[in-house]
Amino acid sequence: MSTMNSGQPAVGTPIQQSLASSGNAERWHAFLPPRPNRARSISCWGAALIAAIALPFIFPGTLGISVLTQICIAVTFALAFNMLLGGTGMLSFGHALYFGTGAYATAHFLNYFGEAVPVVLVPLVGGLAALLIGAFIALFTVRSGKVIFAMISLAVGQLAYSAATIMTGWSGGDEGIRLDPTQAAGWGIDFGSPLAVYFLVAAWAWLAALAMHTFTRTPLGRLMNATRDNAERMNFVGFDPVMIRGLALTLSAGFAGIAGALYALAFQVVTLDTLSIAQSTNGMLHTYIGGHTTFFGPVVGAVLITVISAHLSTLTDAWSLYLGIFFVAVVVSMRRGLTGWLADLSRTGASVYRKGGAKCVVKQATPGLFGGIAICAGFVMAIEMTRSLLEGMGAPVRVSFGSLGTAFELDPRQAMYWIFAALLFAAGVGIIRKRHKNRN
Repeated sequence: MSTMNSGQPAVGTPIQQSLASSGNAERWHAFLPPRPNRARSISCWGAALIAAIALPFIFPGTLGISVLTQICIAVTFALAFNMLLGGTGMLSFGHALYFGTGAYATAHFLNYFGEAVPVVLVPLVGGLAALLIGAFIALFTVRSGKVIFAMISLAVGQLAYSAATIMTGWSGGDEGIRLDPTQAAGWGIDFGSPLAVYFLVAAWAWLAALAMHTFTRTPLGRLMNATRDNAERMNFVGFDPVMIRGLALTLSAGFAGIAGALYALAFQVVTLDTLSIAQSTNGMLHTYIGGHTTFFGPVVGAVLITVISAHLSTLTDAWSLYLGIFFVAVVVSMRRGLTGWLADLSRTGASVYRKGGAKCVVKQATPGLFGGIAICAGFVMAIEMTRSLLEGMGAPVRVSFGSLGTAFELDPRQAMYWIFAALLFAAGVGIIRKRHKNRN
């Protein structure tokens, strides 16, 4: 979540009165949080809404709408996850509990009371159910340190998953619980259409994201940031860190439940996977890769990983391995995630441009770009040939570039391809190391 970029205190607060009375308001203005740019904020959220409406027409078809729907769900869950992690510094390994609770509550509500409430309001049911569960869990999980909280959240999440596997009457077991949004009151909208379901999911994702972003600018949102940075000082000035963390967990659980409800409406079946640790891992993956120190970092991570997963899964069976290695690389080399790395890169590029112009920028960026491409190419070649040896009995691996109309094959039974992959990887590492050495 965004850190320390709240709006200026409202007119008439004790801080502003003291500044005004001192006659040094201009001098002390630099020490106050920056005033938010309302026009820019409204234009950004308006652009996001317009993009959400236009994207299904730019990427039509079942696959395109399905991927866009998954992106909206992933963004909502990642932002809810980061409300707790980025806001208070509390890492949860059991956030799938709230996601699954919202999904199951939505499924059962539609199956038993579907005609009572319009389907467009049903995500509130999932959010409320998860919020109540989160409030109960917060009573005994946020009183300890961050590490202990992470372990307790993992234990509680796995306990809920184990209970769901036993309570097959409620969870549906391996088959799950099916639901049909078309049987509910739809205000004249046919939710049997994937496009209509997408617009429902996108609208709720946009509203949830806007609500969470607005929350970061409230006093409670700022208290969460302060508790994350220094809980002892917060306790000293009179604010209870336990209460603040409990409220953060409760609200985060509620928004995660909305994400689960959107999942249920989109896929029309809720299985045990919604409660599994893999679901919690997805939220953590999206948040850390995008960057948990900014509000929109998880959005970037969710969009990027969802799109990459959708396309990589059609190209190779080792796509999950690539995602795992990418995650490790980002966590090790980009402590603030992709958004933080891009911000640093843009500042460095602007500084180089002011000193030497565009030519100097190209000269500085080219070695790193080619070094990174060489490392990735050599690594992918080695992985795919290894997979071919283990699974395909050494069959040649076909590598194609559809946009360029070219293709070639890698034969893992010939040493020359292994040598070429090793040379590519070594050359890339050498280029990167030389670049860092020259910079230092």
